[in-house]
Amino acid sequence: MTAAALSRSLPDSVTMTIIETVRNPVEDMFYGHVLPPAAYAFHLSIGLSEPELLLNTGTTFVYGTHFQNWAQTEKSWVQCFHQPLPVWHSVPLTKLIHQLPHASLQSALISGQAAMSGVFAHPSEDESHPLSRAEYGYAIESGQLSSLYKAVTLRRSVELISAQIETVDRNGADITRLTLSDGRMISAGLFIDCTGPSAQLQNKPDASAINAKRTVSTTIRKTTGTPLGAASLRISSGEYGWRSDVILRTGAIRMTVSDAASKTNQTKPPSDAISFDIQCKDTAWMGNCIAIGQAAYSLEPFTTAPMKLLLRDIDRLTNLLPVCTNMSIEAKEYNRSFQNDYAHASLFNQAHFAMNDLPKTPYWDAASQDNNDPKLVRKLTQYNSRGHLVAFDNEPFDGVDWAVLHDGMRRTPRRRDPLAHSVDPVIVQKALDELQNSIQAVIKKMPPHPLYMSKFISYLKRKYANNG
Repeated sequence: MTAAALSRSLPDSVTMTIIETVRNPVEDMFYGHVLPPAAYAFHLSIGLSEPELLLNTGTTFVYGTHFQNWAQTEKSWVQCFHQPLPVWHSVPLTKLIHQLPHASLQSALISGQAAMSGVFAHPSEDESHPLSRAEYGYAIESGQLSSLYKAVTLRRSVELISAQIETVDRNGADITRLTLSDGRMISAGLFIDCTGPSAQLQNKPDASAINAKRTVSTTIRKTTGTPLGAASLRISSGEYGWRSDVILRTGAIRMTVSDAASKTNQTKPPSDAISFDIQCKDTAWMGNCIAIGQAAYSLEPFTTAPMKLLLRDIDRLTNLLPVCTNMSIEAKEYNRSFQNDYAHASLFNQAHFAMNDLPKTPYWDAASQDNNDPKLVRKLTQYNSRGHLVAFDNEPFDGVDWAVLHDGMRRTPRRRDPLAHSVDPVIVQKALDELQNSIQAVIKKMPPHPLYMSKFISYLKRKYANNG
């Protein structure tokens, strides 16, 4: 992804060399199996259209992630993608809905309702249509997507070398030269470390500190022949931890995550399990080397946090490409933004564990250790007190994401917002009934996701075959 973006951003006067090393594909899967809606714009920026994505991979559409009995409780919801929520009588819906007993925000979100109903259709361009408020992402298989990004990158003039990195020569914080397994030596003005958790360019004794919070164990299972289902990723849980299930047109993928040191279902983790540190470096840009994605941090992919952060890394990189050998200003700004993004994405993930009824097992005990983070406490305190959605600058997850999460976790403010309290609950109930009825009327007309996917792919094949 980084190479594809740079191949479109760099001027012709700059030469880019890609060193393709052998890596464990499971590491890429730890970004998760869902691309958020922002991936659509990213793909356009690198010259990749949605038809090309769908015709060359087993990608399907997703409205979000369906959490089923999260943490072995009754909490089930769709963490859906959605446009900003409506404002009625100058009051946000997120505050008005608490005027009504037993009301749920889920019922007012067409993305979530469509996901639970197993139907799909592209959003309407008519802004008055309920479906115009829906957002969607993509369910993906990382290996297929990587191959497609590579093909997009190689449309431009870049040098591709398949080799291992043997040694990294340095002058202070700067890298001066790489020696490869084929004997070649590579020098450059700027190095981008996309080597995953091994961080081969930055992982040295005096490298930036790594703040490892805990370690989890991950296994991946792939199957074929599974019928396509709803347009959502499914997350279920057990005493061991959690698992995700995604069904693509080319097969199903199950990821299981548990505590690395504990036993799973009274047996040790499978021999093919990979241990993964939940961690973040203090500094992603050191000298003339920038660590991207898992070379700098990792988060559990039960949300889209890892992929959101990767997309932000790439955008930050292309905006801060240095123009001279002194990169200190760009590095300082990159690291500031990088640290904020990771901290705020971590808050969203951590909010899933801010519960009093978590299972008393090693995974859940370890996962809840950061529930006292001051920023998270502030967010939860303000929401639980009066329904206020605290927002820090430029968070990866916006107010809609947080409102849907709070609703799914069944957090209810103890007191009503004064402005919301001034609106007659009868008026609010009528408006909510009308919205819910219009959503259900649209959903009844929408085709099942497998049928829509099948017909859409057939249409694309005919269209692009006819166009050569």
